[in-house]
Amino acid sequence: MNTYQPIITQAGLNKAVNAKEKGLSVHLSHIAIGDRGYTPNKNQTALKNEKDRVETGDATDYKNGQFRVSGKFTSDTDYAVREVGFFLSDGTLFALWSHPENVLFYLTPMATVVQGFDLLLSAAPHDAITVTHNGDLKMYYDDVFMQMTQVQTEMLTAQTQTNTNIVNLYQQLAEKGLL
Repeated sequence: MNTYQPIITQAGLNKAVNAKEKGLSVHLSHIAIGDRGYTPNKNQTALKNEKDRVETGDATDYKNGQFRVSGKFTSDTDYAVREVGFFLSDGTLFALWSHPENVLFYLTPMATVVQGFDLLLSAAPHDAITVTHNGDLKMYYDDVFMQMTQVQTEMLTAQTQTNTNIVNLYQQLAEKGLL
């Protein structure tokens, strides 16, 4: 398993099938990350060493069993993310990924990581799965882009003022016949 390929847990599959049979759906609502690398199995009910769990920040249902979900992760400590779990709103571990050697990403206190995950859930009744989320993560970037725009505007204003000062200086020198 050299690629990111989550497996659906037995508990997650049971919940989705039971919901479909009742005309209901299960709600994928949280993403958890941990630092333990291993080969996952479908009977797991938790991550081996969960470090953080966040609400799904953004989600797209492509209506064919493929979902794109994202989460925004921050940490007070440094660690390599080697396991990821996708949880239903009732706390059931629906799907997970891990690898004994490969690292998915590295988290530090100095960075906020917005990580997206593509889930292909063809082994479950995808029409019985919905993804709940707390908003559009593009909104997270709005603050970042606003700060960048503000800094760029301040730089352009300073450059314009410098250019104006140079033009005025050349005019003064020209008026005195020094140019």
